[in-house]
Amino acid sequence: MSSKAELRLGLIGVGKSGRTHLAALKSLKDAGFLNIKINAISDIDKDKLKNTAKEFNVPAAYDDPVALINDENVDVVYICAPIGTHADMVKRTAQANKAVYCEKPLAHSCPQVRELNAVAMDSSVQTSAGFLLRYDPFLLYAKHLINKHDFGKPLLAHIHDDQQFPLNEVDYAQWRGNMQLPGGGILLHQSIQDIDVLNWFFGDIASVYAQVGFHGERGIEDQASLMMMHEDGTTSTLDSLWHWLDRPEERKVELFFENGFIGITLESGNTHLDYHLRGEGPIRVYSENTTKILLEHLNIPSNNLALNIHDPLSDPRINKHLALSYSFLKSLLSGESTSPNFLEATSAHRIVDAAYESASTKTPIDIL
Repeated sequence: MSSKAELRLGLIGVGKSGRTHLAALKSLKDAGFLNIKINAISDIDKDKLKNTAKEFNVPAAYDDPVALINDENVDVVYICAPIGTHADMVKRTAQANKAVYCEKPLAHSCPQVRELNAVAMDSSVQTSAGFLLRYDPFLLYAKHLINKHDFGKPLLAHIHDDQQFPLNEVDYAQWRGNMQLPGGGILLHQSIQDIDVLNWFFGDIASVYAQVGFHGERGIEDQASLMMMHEDGTTSTLDSLWHWLDRPEERKVELFFENGFIGITLESGNTHLDYHLRGEGPIRVYSENTTKILLEHLNIPSNNLALNIHDPLSDPRINKHLALSYSFLKSLLSGESTSPNFLEATSAHRIVDAAYESASTKTPIDIL
């Protein structure tokens, strides 16, 4: 496909995730970074669908997602609907020979994700999985530091991730309270993103020991603690929690090495990165430094960067969505492989499955 060709997009699910993707895609289009057009959206909530179509000036609005998938004016389908609908939508999209982006988690289990990847491969369509943290500027900056400096052997990694319970009582009653739809709680819906980060930084995970808690009595786990051993001997730990407190949501990443330390605070409104090399003083890095690394990762020249794209790239609410979409859609235009794709997503899903098994059996699980 020519890099000058127009990509015609359709998006299913205009809740929080879908609207964030629409805002990011609109920024890419308005800045002229990609030749894209958002031709259709879909949602079962007709009022929300109508309002969103008007807000983003989308010409076609469907309350049936199949109609969007079959729309001849759609080349690429974004799936931002609840997890229970992913499998059918992905299969239909692949069978229609259209590229597909799917929000995480892709499915209820790793075998289901493998099946979706097989369907996509059989249809020769490109895929993208919603592991947005791979495009977080601070995590990319940490990768940059590790490549630039001699941090030495990794020793220990820890992620602390606490968020308010993700939906209010009304939304919860619609799908998260029905286990047939969410398929799991914090392990599947939140921890999977952190697991992907640890896999991304330190390589394949060889074993996992997990404990989970059901403190909210909602039928799904709202607390998870994992200890993982990577194939290279690195130990990583993860503590995740959904809570009902009036406090800032937070994700903290700590990476310890023989010769240094990197600490990242991502979501409290005081986002920054600290690093400390042996024999040197600690250094703090803010977003103005990390945006440059994000641009380099995307191969976007930083000189004379237009304000209408610089601001979204610096906005933590949408910059990861924008960066992932830019990388995905640019790969479609150039014919290159996309990343993270469905095949890569199987690794994180495999760890989640093993963590559920470990929590159930109260024993460590080796990853085969």
